[in-house]
Amino acid sequence: MLLTSGGTSSVRQRSRVIVSVASMILICFLADQTSALQGYYGTKIGDLSELHHGVSGSVYAVDARTLFLKNFNYDGEGPAAYFYVGNTRAPSNKGAHRLRDERGRAGVLRRYRNEDITLSLPEGKTLRDIRWFSVWCDDFSVNFGDVQIRNDLDFPRPTKIAGLSGVHDVSSDNIVIVDAQTLLVPNFSYDGEAPDAKFWVGRGPAPTSQGIRIPDENGKETPLRRYDKKTIVLTLPGDLTVFDIGHFGVWCEAFTVDFGHVRIPDQINVPPSLKMLGISPQRSRSP
Repeated sequence: MLLTSGGTSSVRQRSRVIVSVASMILICFLADQTSALQGYYGTKIGDLSELHHGVSGSVYAVDARTLFLKNFNYDGEGPAAYFYVGNTRAPSNKGAHRLRDERGRAGVLRRYRNEDITLSLPEGKTLRDIRWFSVWCDDFSVNFGDVQIRNDLDFPRPTKIAGLSGVHDVSSDNIVIVDAQTLLVPNFSYDGEAPDAKFWVGRGPAPTSQGIRIPDENGKETPLRRYDKKTIVLTLPGDLTVFDIGHFGVWCEAFTVDFGHVRIPDQINVPPSLKMLGISPQRSRSP
C-alpha cells in the first residue's frame, strides 16, 4: 500500500509521540532512584551516645570490615581522642584496637562538623569480632561517645545469583552483586553475531523494550563485541541501584529480543556503592 504525504506525516508524528513518551518514562524511572542512592549507607548500627565534646552521629555497617559515620560531630578539643573498637563489655583502650581516620592517618582526631566519613577495621578483624565503637580519649581514659554492636548484626555482603544462559551463546558463571551499583559477571560469553546487543536492566522479572542499557566494562554503550569466557565488572549508570531493578541480561535493541537474563532478588542485603558513600575510586575503602 502506498502512503500519501499526509499519511507519512501522520506516521512521523506518531513516532515522535512514542519517542517522547518513552523518554518521559525513562526520566521518571531514573528520578525515582535518587532517594535510594542518597539514603542508603548499609545496615544502621545505631546513634553515638552524646557524652562529651559534642560527639554525635549515626553509625552504619557498610560491609564486614567497614563503618560509615553519617553527620559525625566532634569539637576537636580532647587532648588525645581516637576512634576505637573492642570486644569488652564497655569501651576502654585496654585490649581494644585503634582505628585510623578516614584519611588513613593515625594521629589525634581533628574537629568534625556534620561530616560523613568511612573507617576500616584493623586487618584481620570483622564486625563479628567487636562489640562497640567509640571516640575515646587516651590521656584521661574517657569515653566521649559510643555505640554498641549486636552479635546478630546482619551486615551487608556481596550476593551471588544465577548465571546467564540464552541464545547467541550467551552464558556466564554465577553473577555476584558486589554492591548496590556493581555487578561481577564471571566467564561471560557471547558470540557477537547480533547487530545491536546490549547489557540491559529494568523493572519486573524479564526484559522489555522499556529497560535501560548498561555500559560495558569499558564504559561504552556500543553493540557488544564477542566475548569468550571473560570476567567483567559492570557499573549501573547514574543513580540506578540493584534495589530498583528486577533483572539483568543481554538484549537486542534492534529486534527487541531477549538473549538471556537473570532475576535480581527482591530482598538483598548488599553494601552501598562507593558513590553512595561519597567516595571517589581513588579513595576507595579496603576490600
